[in-house]
Amino acid sequence: MEIFYYYAIFALSGALTTMVTIWYPAYEVAKIMEPNNMIVVHKKLYYSLCFFFSLVWAPALIIAILHTETFIKAFVESLLGREDEN
Repeated sequence: MEIFYYYAIFALSGALTTMVTIWYPAYEVAKIMEPNNMIVVHKKLYYSLCFFFSLVWAPALIIAILHTETFIKAFVESLLGREDEN
């Protein structure tokens, strides 16, 4: 039963870390690029979904934290529908 407690602590701390290092900066970039985008308008929904995604996928997001700038750029372009069609 302790393993669930430790994982919960790890996942919660990982989710909070990714909120600060990935999701908040990505939101700010999206807000600058398109202030009227649906994601920017519905800020609470965006942060709630990002937090729960981070809570579940905490171990996998370590890679995203290591490559923060690249991840944020790709995430924001995808979020705003500006993906390159290569």
